[in-house]
Amino acid sequence: MRTSQAARYARWAAVAAMLLTMTVAGVYARRAWQAAQVKKKAPPVVPPTVQQRSAEFSFSKVEKDRTLFTVRASRATEFKEGSRNLLEDVWITIYGRTGERLDNIHTSACEYTSNPERILCAGEVHMDLESAEDARQHPSQAPGENPLARVIHLRTSNVSFDRESGEARTDQPVVFRFPYGEGRCTGLSYSSLQGVVRLLRDVDLTLAPPAGPEPASAVRAANPTRSPAKSFPGTPVNFTAGSLEYRRDTRIVRLLGPVHARQGHRELLAGELALELDADLRARRMVARRGAKGAGQRPELRSAERRGQAVLSADECVAYFHREGWAERILATGSVRGNMHGPGGEDRLEAQQLEVEMLPEFMAPKVLTATGDVKAQSSHRGESRSLATSALRFYFVDPTKPREQRLGHAETLAPATIEWQRPNAPGGNGEPQAIRLRGRQIAAEFGEHNDFRNLTGRGDVEIERHLPGRPPQMSMSREFALKFAPGSKWAELQQSGNVRLREAERSAQADHARLDRATDNLTLTGSVVLSDQGTRTTAESLTFNQHSGELRADGEVRSTDTSAARNGVVNLAPLPAIISSDHLVANTSNGRAVYSGHARLWQGDAVIEADSIELLRGARQLIARGNVAAVFPQAEASAGSPPSAPAVTKRREGAAPAVWRVRAGTLTYWSTEARAHLEQNVLMQARQGQISSRVLDLFFTSAGSPAGSPTSGASGGAQRLSRAVASGGVTVRQGDRRGVAEQAEYIAAEGKFVLSGGHPTLYDAFRGTTTGRQLTFFFADDTIVVDSEEGSRTLTRHRVEK
Repeated sequence: MRTSQAARYARWAAVAAMLLTMTVAGVYARRAWQAAQVKKKAPPVVPPTVQQRSAEFSFSKVEKDRTLFTVRASRATEFKEGSRNLLEDVWITIYGRTGERLDNIHTSACEYTSNPERILCAGEVHMDLESAEDARQHPSQAPGENPLARVIHLRTSNVSFDRESGEARTDQPVVFRFPYGEGRCTGLSYSSLQGVVRLLRDVDLTLAPPAGPEPASAVRAANPTRSPAKSFPGTPVNFTAGSLEYRRDTRIVRLLGPVHARQGHRELLAGELALELDADLRARRMVARRGAKGAGQRPELRSAERRGQAVLSADECVAYFHREGWAERILATGSVRGNMHGPGGEDRLEAQQLEVEMLPEFMAPKVLTATGDVKAQSSHRGESRSLATSALRFYFVDPTKPREQRLGHAETLAPATIEWQRPNAPGGNGEPQAIRLRGRQIAAEFGEHNDFRNLTGRGDVEIERHLPGRPPQMSMSREFALKFAPGSKWAELQQSGNVRLREAERSAQADHARLDRATDNLTLTGSVVLSDQGTRTTAESLTFNQHSGELRADGEVRSTDTSAARNGVVNLAPLPAIISSDHLVANTSNGRAVYSGHARLWQGDAVIEADSIELLRGARQLIARGNVAAVFPQAEASAGSPPSAPAVTKRREGAAPAVWRVRAGTLTYWSTEARAHLEQNVLMQARQGQISSRVLDLFFTSAGSPAGSPTSGASGGAQRLSRAVASGGVTVRQGDRRGVAEQAEYIAAEGKFVLSGGHPTLYDAFRGTTTGRQLTFFFADDTIVVDSEEGSRTLTRHRVEK
């Protein structure tokens, strides 16, 4: 029993000892833990190099009563040597001189030195440039996180900040972004006092138009027929430059050369480029220049179009942007030069100023206006064109696809001159070598391939054409219209309003003129007047083929031949010959002219009428056909008349000369011979009597020549009928006397008829019938000379009173 109790007591003692041991261990463990906690909460041991540590650090730069910037850090460590401080969780907030800014520079750690006083942040640095107003509008957003906030965010490293000047600077790579752009560069300088950011080297900037439905809705509002898919595509613009400067107060970005900008298939080169941003940091205006002192790259815009490579250069280029990102207007000034090189040729444009109004779609031009000494030149397929004016405007057709821009209309806003130059075809085919057009205003319509369709002009129009082997052709009018066939070859030229044309000694005028290139026909209508060295023709309309020389005039045709008195086709009097008809067909090459339809010619007292009158200038011959009716004055007796001839009564002074009226089927007159030949039912009659026959020849003499003498018609006096020879069934009538024969001759100077051939017979109501081998009877008296086999005898009935 005692043994079991002892064992039980031993066990209880062991348990109690164990509990006691555990209790003691717990107390010691708790005290150790408490000591560890106390040690953990105790400040760290200050290293020997550290002067002191603080939980917060800040300082500000104040100018008058305005805080310019504040530097804050969550912890600061001051070292004993070098006046150095280690700042952690650093924020530099810049307010600007007027408190308009709230820019922040943030990094994890910076080294601050008090002598000289500056901050160096070796790690990654974030800079957020923001206005105080934007910060108030987005107070709950961390800087740079809200895409609607107008914040410029930059990320770089190794940034130094000078407390005195308020300038932050680094030479390390920089990445930046803002709501509608982003980029990178090497090196950064930021003046907090001036609000100027400078990107020092190798700038690469991309501007992206804002996304969203607004551009499409704007386009639909302007043109409901367009689909949203065709709206402005929002192509980014990429800039590269040597350096960049951004001024916060003016929101102007300056890129310093060389500057290269690219958007799609277009690119811009310049020595200097300035971008003016709006309050939302969107591009509002862009200015490209040569650069400092004009020594940099001259602004040059290049574009790869479907028709070829386009290049535009100027001393200065300005682009104005819509808030949705597309350029509304482009202005180039100072020695503007434009070129378009393509497989078909080259186009060039020169001016002092060029203004382009842009379409909101495809970044395509809508209206282009060039002013100041404008010169446009084009060379295609061996043909060159040029235009000179002081103001020129182009209107473009809205494209349906990108890069399919084409011209629709163009007009000059001031007097202009257009010239066409083309090489002469081998052998000369009549194609013009040059055409020059002038007018106060000239307009052009273009086809689908930017080729000419119509060219019009008005106001003091002058057109000059040069044809191979021919003198220049000049024309003037109030208006003109030039129509083109496919391929920009002109097909028809029309002029209206007091049209005047001249080629060497030939000139014309009309109300309207039309020149057809395919037929080479020139058609004049309305009060037509055509003149050359010796002829003036008027008509209602006239068509002239410049290649063959064929001419046709219609409607009240009237020609005046002023050379007729000297060496013209007709020389019946020393006066101009006048011809009228309904129609005229002539050829200027061979000198042939045919007047038809009530044709009538008169010259002095001589008149010829017929269905048609043909003039042969080379042969100096006139041919009248169909219902010929003519009036010829008769020559008078002169002192040279044979003394044996009976006296012819002289014409009283001032009285009209005796005339003969002739009718026939045809009449042919030779000026060089002063002779006319008539056929087909010829009838010649006068107060003295009449002659009818199948054929009649008339001989004329000049008024100054002796009657009956031979003449060439070149003496210069009026041509008078001196002799007539009829043959073939001749009948001569005088009063109640009638003579028949195969041939008859009338001699005006002696006033007598001579019948011969066949069986000459004279029928007289008083004397009966007289026959003979030849019968001669005189108009001046009643004398008849009969020549027969029995000899010659004279019969007289009575004196004929005149």
